[in-house]
Amino acid sequence: MVGIKKNKPKLPAPKIKQKKALNKWKEEKSSKLGGAKKTGKAGKASDEKAIKKSDRKPIVFVSPKADTAANSVDGADEMEVTLPKQPVLEPVPTDIPDPQLDKRKIKLLEPLIGYIYNGDQLSLKQSFEQAGLLLTPDYDEQTRVFRFLVNTKEMCRAEGEKNEAHSKAREKLVQIVRYYCYTVKRVKEYHTRRKIFYTRPSKAPAQEPLSQKKISEENVGFQLMQKQGWNPGSSLGVSTEGILEPIAVQKRKGKRGLGTEDAVQPDKATPAEEKVKIPLEAFYLMLKQYAGVNALYDIVFSSQFSKHQVAKLKNFATSLRLFPQMIGNNKKKLVVSRPLTIKQIKEGVMKGHSDLCAKYVVIPPGAGIPEKDRVLA
Repeated sequence: MVGIKKNKPKLPAPKIKQKKALNKWKEEKSSKLGGAKKTGKAGKASDEKAIKKSDRKPIVFVSPKADTAANSVDGADEMEVTLPKQPVLEPVPTDIPDPQLDKRKIKLLEPLIGYIYNGDQLSLKQSFEQAGLLLTPDYDEQTRVFRFLVNTKEMCRAEGEKNEAHSKAREKLVQIVRYYCYTVKRVKEYHTRRKIFYTRPSKAPAQEPLSQKKISEENVGFQLMQKQGWNPGSSLGVSTEGILEPIAVQKRKGKRGLGTEDAVQPDKATPAEEKVKIPLEAFYLMLKQYAGVNALYDIVFSSQFSKHQVAKLKNFATSLRLFPQMIGNNKKKLVVSRPLTIKQIKEGVMKGHSDLCAKYVVIPPGAGIPEKDRVLA
């Protein structure tokens, strides 16, 4: 059965809404009459707001002139002038020839930022992919022409055999990128503030005082010496001119004679002095903390970690959306860093971020720094 709908009685409007409606009606009436004074609290509040808004003036930072600086005695009434911050950039390269592209092609390459790694190698694939541009190589065997197309538009070409024409066309495309676009160059493989070790030295054991090393009075030898006239703390011998402490035994290395240099073998570390291994869970916690903060330096794990431990740390770092990689020639180290785009690196370096400036440099286009980037707000 369908329920019967009952018309609910409408409740009267609250007193606050009634007052607001009345004040609104009075304001409209007074505006129509012209020149009538506004009544009620709402009218007074709106008048005060209007007066305050009219008094406010936009703040304009003007550089001081020579006349005003000379005439001013007290600088308290003058506004502080903040100079715009200049971007952190390398000098403009002058050894790149002008490719003389069309304006449409130049505009197409505006979002592109080149990425240089391992010296002077420019990664074209990574640069064009992150800029959202489709880079397509094309070789015609009949005409023996190799072309690079960007979004189906030809950027450069070269003639000859396939490999030779490819290298020539690539050089031309690199010149185009470096002339019209910014370039981010990696100068260091990693920059770290935290180098992580698998083991740590334990605390040195506290040396026992000599009073605790002495033979107790219950010892048989101690009692025999007392019967022969020896007093505790005195030297040995009839005239009490002997030694107080026993001769220390030192292990010698090799078959060198007495008095030779470096003949004493260093003592082996006792079990208490051995290095303490840190559990792997502690490094998981450290990676979580690194992923949760806005840190742009890299974390470098020493070569003490085994392959099995490195594989676990890499998987855990990947699950936290970090970028792990193995760096090094002979002894490779695990380096975990935050994944950044080329655009983010460029903006961070231009704003002077210390961790990014230690690892990267930004090279301006050969055509010159664009006007929008000459001054950072």
